[in-house]
Amino acid sequence: MKSLIFTLFCVVLTSLNLSSQVDIDFEVEGYNNDTLLLAYYFADKILITDTLYSEGGSNKFNFSSDTLLPHGMYLAVSPSGDYYYQLLVDGDDQEFYVNINNERERPILFEGSDENLMFYEYMHFLTVSREQIAKADLALSTTDSTMVSIADQLEQDKKNINKLVEDRQQEILTDHPNSVTSLLLKSNVPFEFPEFTGTPEELELKKYRYYKDRYFDQVDMSHPALVRTPVLDQRISYYIDNLTPNAPDSIIQSLDVILGLLEDNEDAFQYYLSNFLNDYGNSKYIGMDAVYVHLALEYYDKGKATWVEEENLKEIVGNAKKLKPTLIGRPAPDFTVKSKDGTEYTLDSFNKDFTILVFWKPDCSHCTKAMPHIIDFAEKYKELSVDVLTICTKTGKDYGKCWEGVEEKGMLELLNTGDEFHRSRIFSKYFVNSTPAIYILDNEKKIKLKKVPAENLDAVMQQLMEIDAAEGSDVH
Repeated sequence: MKSLIFTLFCVVLTSLNLSSQVDIDFEVEGYNNDTLLLAYYFADKILITDTLYSEGGSNKFNFSSDTLLPHGMYLAVSPSGDYYYQLLVDGDDQEFYVNINNERERPILFEGSDENLMFYEYMHFLTVSREQIAKADLALSTTDSTMVSIADQLEQDKKNINKLVEDRQQEILTDHPNSVTSLLLKSNVPFEFPEFTGTPEELELKKYRYYKDRYFDQVDMSHPALVRTPVLDQRISYYIDNLTPNAPDSIIQSLDVILGLLEDNEDAFQYYLSNFLNDYGNSKYIGMDAVYVHLALEYYDKGKATWVEEENLKEIVGNAKKLKPTLIGRPAPDFTVKSKDGTEYTLDSFNKDFTILVFWKPDCSHCTKAMPHIIDFAEKYKELSVDVLTICTKTGKDYGKCWEGVEEKGMLELLNTGDEFHRSRIFSKYFVNSTPAIYILDNEKKIKLKKVPAENLDAVMQQLMEIDAAEGSDVH
């Protein structure tokens, strides 16, 4: 049995039915450990249900509970994680015996569990069928091309084996439609495409769209056991990573599809909505805060995250509302800032193709490292259609430190400004929670990019100007 590497999390199971009884006996032959873990899949994790101790130093273990286990795929795991065995929990009948023996041809046996007997009988049948097909393939590879009748028979044998597998799958799906075994089978049924016409490129696009639109059709996303199997997370990860373009609008659309399908699956909906919010809220990719804002305002702000405490809810929604005005593609918020001599500047003061806003503060170590890159950038682009405006974030009694910092950091050739009394609310409008924060605006004063690292500013600007030049040539 291959080694299983995973992180185990301790959780408290939700009480489901106080009148129900769980009694699972394990006998692990040849096992020299007095501890056995009962765990289960939960999305992309494996969680501990309980730690079982042997009875009187024997190789027998018992798990008992007055409440039913949530349905799904569980595991009997050694504490070291060097081997594990899967078992299914389904229905109200959760009293059965499990015998585990690595030396047997079928190393795990059950008594009193129709679900597990069916699942492992099918898995054994599938293993034997695959071995038979592998033998047929090997025979085909060594069959002389002149031996047509033998080759034809081998191909027919393969078709017959596949037909038996399909028939067995259909039998389980028909006779036990709501079982965990059927849930797993349905999610692994091969996807069939209709006949498409067109050029190779058109065929590829049509297949992609057809596959993406129907990707979850074979998975019962509302089944409560699904989140406690490996299937759901594998499906969702593939849908996002392989079928969804890595752009905020596309990701938002895909997440809405997933969450819409999971809306009636309480545990799965809570887990994935929370995970998506955290993942995209902490994403290092520029522009992914748009996904965070969408999730916060469309789900949390609209009362769909019922498990979140009021204080946390206000923080999540509040952050999203602060971020929304400065999402990429939106008009940059206007402001009024002043230079040291009192000259006022607003967005209308700049009319070049690009305006760079650099938020900084004099006692920021990252700003000290970034400023030489900003100074070099401004010098390189001063004759081009790029304006650079620095905005010191110090206010009130600390405002004078801005001008001391300008001299210390050699910024005298830059257009340096600040908002002494924060009258234009610029730092709130641009949600400046860390410095340096660099925004690139286009000629319409829309946010083109933001939070660009200073050391990458030159390379990013060259790419933007090349894109603008290419788009201009397309127009003409």
